[in-house]
Amino acid sequence: MKRIVYILIATISFTSIGCKKFLEEKSLDEVKPTTAKDLSSLMAGEAYPYQTNLSPILNLITDDVSANGGQDQLNYQDVMKKGRPVFSWSKQMFEELLLPTGFSNTAYINSWEVIYQKIAGCNVALEYADQVSGTDAEKANMKGEALALRAYYYFLLVNMFGQPYNTAGLDPKDNLGVPLKLEMAVKDELFKRNSVAEVYAQIEKDLQDAIGYFSAYPVEKGVYKMNETAVYTLLSRVSLYEEKWDQAILYANKALAKKSILSQLSTFNAVDYYLFNVNTNTNNLNRIYDPAVSREIIWAYVPLSGGENEIFRSSLIPGYNAVRNPPYRVSADLLKLYDSQGDSQNEIYIGDLRPRIYFKYSPVILSFIPPNTVIRDYKPFDGGMGGAGFRVAELYLNRAEANVRKYMQTGDDAQRIAALKDINTLRASRYDTRKPYVAIDITDKEQLLSFYKDERRREFPFDGHRWFDLRRYGMPAITHYYEEQVGAGETFTLSDKDSRYTLPIPQAVLDRNGLIIPNP
Repeated sequence: MKRIVYILIATISFTSIGCKKFLEEKSLDEVKPTTAKDLSSLMAGEAYPYQTNLSPILNLITDDVSANGGQDQLNYQDVMKKGRPVFSWSKQMFEELLLPTGFSNTAYINSWEVIYQKIAGCNVALEYADQVSGTDAEKANMKGEALALRAYYYFLLVNMFGQPYNTAGLDPKDNLGVPLKLEMAVKDELFKRNSVAEVYAQIEKDLQDAIGYFSAYPVEKGVYKMNETAVYTLLSRVSLYEEKWDQAILYANKALAKKSILSQLSTFNAVDYYLFNVNTNTNNLNRIYDPAVSREIIWAYVPLSGGENEIFRSSLIPGYNAVRNPPYRVSADLLKLYDSQGDSQNEIYIGDLRPRIYFKYSPVILSFIPPNTVIRDYKPFDGGMGGAGFRVAELYLNRAEANVRKYMQTGDDAQRIAALKDINTLRASRYDTRKPYVAIDITDKEQLLSFYKDERRREFPFDGHRWFDLRRYGMPAITHYYEEQVGAGETFTLSDKDSRYTLPIPQAVLDRNGLIIPNP
């Protein structure tokens, strides 16, 4: 195979480099991709998000995380300081993260730039797909992958930096979204922000085009490559955000027709998830995204781990010790939603297994504090945060929500029954068989919607859903208690319908493109 040109995905003109060349070759002895295999390798590095933190701040700004504080430890206090700009919803969070008190490794801080670089990789793949040698099936599948990835990236961007599609009293046609850059070619112009409606329309177009390629030339490449089922899953999610309930159901049905199996969490490794030895943290991988044990993965990627970016991924630097809890932790409000029981003496765990599988957990029995006091705390996993792909669980919940919303509008009991069936199907797969799951039956419309929202929160902690869900639920108030020095804490409040539910565009982006209108 000829060596691939390692295309320098220089940041797009509206993010950093004005109108400089968009593509450059590293050296004259390297060549452009000429085969489908070359292009596939290029996509793996430049279009797919492998080993990339796309949106590392999304978990630290929700109500699913709280803080234990600095605990009179300098290294814990340092962690608190690093997370403060995001945890406090600062309007200058991206700039403050770059201060001397922030991170030295800042490669993934600017989510705008990081995601647009991946979009550029998709545009490169789409440009070269018809120029390389290979079968029609190979070329069509790469186009489908690139279009699906580009749609996913724009979905992330518009939900971070644009107002919610369903903002009450506002038309998405009038709300500023993000710039659409759909070609590899460089144009002698800066890019303005497209409307939220225009971005959503492009997302849907890319996904429909991707389906055309995948369905015409089906090729099975495994869960780490975009595929037709993943496209239907994202279409279902997009329709849910647009409050197009019938479309959300339609696309969920199409995806479930291809893959409907849920992972039975009770079949996961018993040593890891049921019985915990004292002073041992054995569950160090969120295996719901592990193809070796999880049967419900539709598409998965593994974000970058390690180093200072861990504060946004695991919310835990430094680690546990025998007497102190993590600086940032899974919130008590989230934990109390789970129907779970544990025995403090031998740590047998029954009930809803998700806390033990979706979070890291470290029990420490202190024998010198009678009667054997257990210090325990939960933290998010290193993997599966800020979005790690799509799972079958989402399809059941998307369809359930659409039916709940329709039931609230029409009062048709068939829609209530359909919603409950999907919710109970999911929940039955999450419980320990030693405490059999009892199906729920709710008739009150508001109670059913409230239970559904809690179930969605239980199922997708630190998967990148919660912040976006809060936005489309009407942007409710959130508070975070922050404490570096013991006894000298403060409370940060994100008020109801706060403008900070739309993230600030990084100042570096605004400085390089005067046509980008900042968010309020």
